[in-house]
Amino acid sequence: MGAPRAEQLNRFHGAVTAEERRNRLGHYYTIEWHGPEGQEEKPVRLVFRYRQAGAGSEIRRLEVSAPAGSKGKTELRVTGPAYLEGGRVLSWHLSYYRGDRLVETRQSYLWE
Repeated sequence: MGAPRAEQLNRFHGAVTAEERRNRLGHYYTIEWHGPEGQEEKPVRLVFRYRQAGAGSEIRRLEVSAPAGSKGKTELRVTGPAYLEGGRVLSWHLSYYRGDRLVETRQSYLWE
């Protein structure tokens, strides 16, 4: 079984009704972070901005906070009504903060 199919089965596990399966459609982003050295005691904040096909030029935003620590992992989801009404994600930009300090940014090729 290929990885994409296994991932799909994992995402839909436990969804019994058609509505439950429909609300799990969308985009999933797994983000791992670590460091920088000397900043492990500060809390983590991830800011994910994205554009969707059905939303025109509107920039939408997801923000996740995590407790202090040397490394971590989280999952961001654009699913359910946000995905069904806005459509697929066309471009994205991720900012990684430790406390108030911007540590790193990543973005898709199409982000302007």
